[in-house]
Amino acid sequence: MVAVQEGVKEFRDIVDRLGGTIERLKARSAARSDLIFWQALRDYYGRALEAKVQGQPLVMAGMFPPHELFHAMDISYYVAENHAIMEGQATSELREKLFDTAEGYGMPTDFCSPHRAAVGLTRLGMQLKPDLVVSTATTCDQTLKLYDLLADVYGVPSYLVDSPYRVDEAGLKYAHQDIKDLIAFLEERTARKLDYDRLKEVLRLSKEAYDYWEKLYELRKTVPCPVGGRAGIKDLTLIQTSSGTQIGVDYFKARYEELKEKVERGEGVVPQEKYRVAWLYVLPLFDLSIADWLEKEFGAVIVVDSFGYAASDIDLNPEDPIDFLVKKPLKRGFVCRGYAPNEYMHFVDDLAQVCRDMKADVAILLSHWSCQQYTGTIRMLKDEIGGRMGLPFHVVNGDLLDPRVVSSEEMKESLADFFNAVLNG
Repeated sequence: MVAVQEGVKEFRDIVDRLGGTIERLKARSAARSDLIFWQALRDYYGRALEAKVQGQPLVMAGMFPPHELFHAMDISYYVAENHAIMEGQATSELREKLFDTAEGYGMPTDFCSPHRAAVGLTRLGMQLKPDLVVSTATTCDQTLKLYDLLADVYGVPSYLVDSPYRVDEAGLKYAHQDIKDLIAFLEERTARKLDYDRLKEVLRLSKEAYDYWEKLYELRKTVPCPVGGRAGIKDLTLIQTSSGTQIGVDYFKARYEELKEKVERGEGVVPQEKYRVAWLYVLPLFDLSIADWLEKEFGAVIVVDSFGYAASDIDLNPEDPIDFLVKKPLKRGFVCRGYAPNEYMHFVDDLAQVCRDMKADVAILLSHWSCQQYTGTIRMLKDEIGGRMGLPFHVVNGDLLDPRVVSSEEMKESLADFFNAVLNG
């Protein structure tokens, strides 16, 4: 008889809830990719739950560590930020409880809302206690603090993958050694030896998924765009939870085949596409239906967001596993451009080129008020994309997960004023 453990009930409820979603989708003959998406998510949560119940190693991971290592070593993991977002989307009552708990613990209200939600879950005992914490030093300074805090609260060993400041020869050489040190850390703490042949198999699956993700980005360049704005969130979710698994490949392949058929039929996500929107951040995660509202009200389709495209100049080679694991986070275009100063990595130039490639005629930026790194680029983006390129450019104030900052209704009012001005212009 296994004793009831912290977070087990909550994770079991999630697995059951995801199973119910799958059955409902089957009943209405949903698209194959939708079924695979929810099954992949159910498998991901199920693996974490089983590991905890069976006393196997469990890692709490950030968004950008080399998750493929965990798959290769049969170590279950879950991404704290992703999980916090999913739970924060569940109900407004739970979301506010998570924020109140974190803020009562001492986290400032202007700390990133998914991170506050993650701390709220931890303090309420609503997620599985990990055996290890593995995170990265991305441009997000609050991520650095979050996982340091979570490791301290849980009292477990942690490893920080120290992302290089510059993506050059010296930086990549440094990162290679860091990945080797991470492998040694995992082997020591889990008593599991990494099989490099097994790792290469996992990386081949990961590369296949990334290749399909890149092909999906190419399909979204089509006029009219075959898919709506919120779909990119699903793709990014599986990149983080299922890269290196067969079901991850199955999802991206199914998505590609479905959208390819729509492109061949000349079918767009809306009957008449009037505006192609480059969304220069992430959609407000507490209300993804804002993307649907833009499509219905204005024929405005979000054809790309900053986190939803793959960097074509980053090559991944499964036969060189350490190099693959070093470069894999950089495959996510925004991340690759965010490690060093704009003049070095050409962050603004890259996003401007994305707007051109996607044939965007409108640029909208969600100013997630707690993201110091991204909001610090707004002036540069506006000058380049709204100024020199001449795209109508609009900044929406708000927060990713906390509607108390700016509500859906207030965001829609701001967007409606902008589009009416564009239409009347």
